[in-house]
Amino acid sequence: MAPFVHQPTTLHVHNLTDSSIHITHGEDNLQIQPWSSKSIPSLSKSLNAVVFHDDAGKHSSEVRIVKGSKWHQAQLKTIVGDIGPPWRVFHSMAPGNTQRLLVIPARNMSSFLSGISDGVHLSNIFMPGTHESMALYGWPIANCQNSNQCVLSQLQGGIRVFDLRLAAVNGTTLTSYHSIISEKVLFSDIIATFSAFLSSTAGQDECVVLSIKQEDNGSTVTDGVFSALVYQEVVGSSVSGSLKGKGVTDATTGGQPLPPPSPTKESLLPQSLQDMWYLENRVPTLGEVRGKIVLFSRFGDGTGWPGGLNGMGISPMIWPDSDPNGFSFVCGDTTFQMQDWYNIGSISKIPQKFTIATSTMITTPSLTDPTSSINHILPMSFSSAASFPFALPGMVANGIGISTLGYMGVNQRIFQWATDLLTAAGSNALQVSSLPKGAREAEVAGAVHQAPPNLQRVSGWLMMDFFDEPTGLVPLLVEINWMNQNLGVQSLAGSQGWGQWLLGRNK
Repeated sequence: MAPFVHQPTTLHVHNLTDSSIHITHGEDNLQIQPWSSKSIPSLSKSLNAVVFHDDAGKHSSEVRIVKGSKWHQAQLKTIVGDIGPPWRVFHSMAPGNTQRLLVIPARNMSSFLSGISDGVHLSNIFMPGTHESMALYGWPIANCQNSNQCVLSQLQGGIRVFDLRLAAVNGTTLTSYHSIISEKVLFSDIIATFSAFLSSTAGQDECVVLSIKQEDNGSTVTDGVFSALVYQEVVGSSVSGSLKGKGVTDATTGGQPLPPPSPTKESLLPQSLQDMWYLENRVPTLGEVRGKIVLFSRFGDGTGWPGGLNGMGISPMIWPDSDPNGFSFVCGDTTFQMQDWYNIGSISKIPQKFTIATSTMITTPSLTDPTSSINHILPMSFSSAASFPFALPGMVANGIGISTLGYMGVNQRIFQWATDLLTAAGSNALQVSSLPKGAREAEVAGAVHQAPPNLQRVSGWLMMDFFDEPTGLVPLLVEINWMNQNLGVQSLAGSQGWGQWLLGRNK
């Protein structure tokens, strides 16, 4: 028998943070500059863990390496530092005994939109969402989110687009439903939770898109009556004091108190409540809707609303049922690129569902208008699906069995897709930033500022079931916004397009 020969391990690290990272492993040391990648070709010891240090020496974390070929969030143990680590780290194993680490900033998911410029159009932002946001109960057929993921947990976890299905109980009380199953949460309690979050210190610079659809719970409430009931709740929630005592339930806050208002918001709270809703039938910029709820109306004909259809938020006029080819509709100066194929038949269609869901999120900006300041395309894609009995919501989202032996669900596939995007983007951004100074200045001085050819933007609203699985999924998706910034396809503060971004990055 031939003697066992230890195969050297190569460590390849992608640093997508804005700071240098120092990595130690035994006698090996590695410094990785911001937005770059680097390898240690042959490690001196077997790789079970490495230690990360920041530039200032204020924080050190042990990153534990758990073998596995698929990307997953790595475990961190703080060695030095009073607060949590400034990084999120993801790990996978590549062929040739290569261990890969992806490092992104540990952004606060409660307030990530605060890091994006006011002038960015919502179509340019990747905003994670939940399908059937209040479907916390009714396993295994009706529930689409884990029961501990109340409204406040979703908001604090980075969810910014909510899909709410309501029924008018007894013809008067709007309550969340999934088909004929009551989810037992009043619309007024949900609004109160949104209001408290958007008035809080963490949430005051965020926005929430709220899609509302009338659910058929067997009642005889007409479209007009339902539409008028929603309007009454919206107007009522805009009156100071009307939400007092509302919001604290297991399904909205986990039974915890609502977050208190920010000191800068407290004196303006009555006024901020009156301005809490964005009801125009057009897609705004982020700065127009910070601290607001953007209404997305999948109900009614405008009955009871002063502006009719033009005064009840974004109102899609078509919504084909489970069309795998997708559809589109125009809202003002924005074209929605849509996908809501849910009746997939069986889990054998999960790969096809994943491909359609993710490809819908990709658009190709004009070379002369890379941040789409003129032509807006807003993808909205549902990664959720359900067909009884061979493709229940949990089976589609999370797969069957453990990932190494079972069938991988849509969420795990999206996780791999996002990490692949981010690791590739690091190389692309690095390549752009290495342009000679003369070429950079010529690019900026030119009459037409052009982005690199074949550049694509990944943005829009991705609506997910069981959004918190696997761990780290939402932070990865949120980080796509900074990928877009570094590739010049999302506006930055003070930017006038690709040329200005390029000059500023390479001074």
